[in-house]
Amino acid sequence: MIRALSDAISRGERAALRALVLVLPLMVLINVAGRALKSPIFWLDELAVLMMVWLAMLGLSVTLRSREAVAVTLLTDAVPAGLSKLLRCAADLVVLGFALAMLVLCYLWFDPVTLWRSGFDFDAFAAESFNFVYQEPTATLGVPKFWFWLILPLVAFTSAIHALANLLDSLRAPFPVPGSESAAAVGSGE
Repeated sequence: MIRALSDAISRGERAALRALVLVLPLMVLINVAGRALKSPIFWLDELAVLMMVWLAMLGLSVTLRSREAVAVTLLTDAVPAGLSKLLRCAADLVVLGFALAMLVLCYLWFDPVTLWRSGFDFDAFAAESFNFVYQEPTATLGVPKFWFWLILPLVAFTSAIHALANLLDSLRAPFPVPGSESAAAVGSGE
């Protein structure tokens, strides 16, 4: 079930990535043309930067799911297969721990309970918590930044789902039988 949920989330993330990859160069090209015509669109620059952040965050989550992140495998390649599986499980646990920690930090930052208690009044929330996350506007768009920052808890949640699915996949992988590594290596011509 976790695997199916992770795969469905990954498909949605990949669709969003495709859309961002198409829209981002268009925004940059429009702004380049505007600058050439001495009529730059300043808010388009800011929006492009914010979209690049979204692109990077969604890319992080997709990369975690597909296990295509840059990794140093010197140790896992040098140890026996059984120990390599344990190291892979440990790495999956670290990624899951990081994603859960990020989710907790986002929860503390956005503080939805205090926001709800203050009746979704951003001024009352800021006065009660001294947290101005909901009041800070973007420089040129004039939109509250928290709308763009919502990518952080979203990616923390999806990364946790992906990390859990990867951990379960790693745990389900059979432990190799001792001595079978050398037989497989001989049979493969190594």
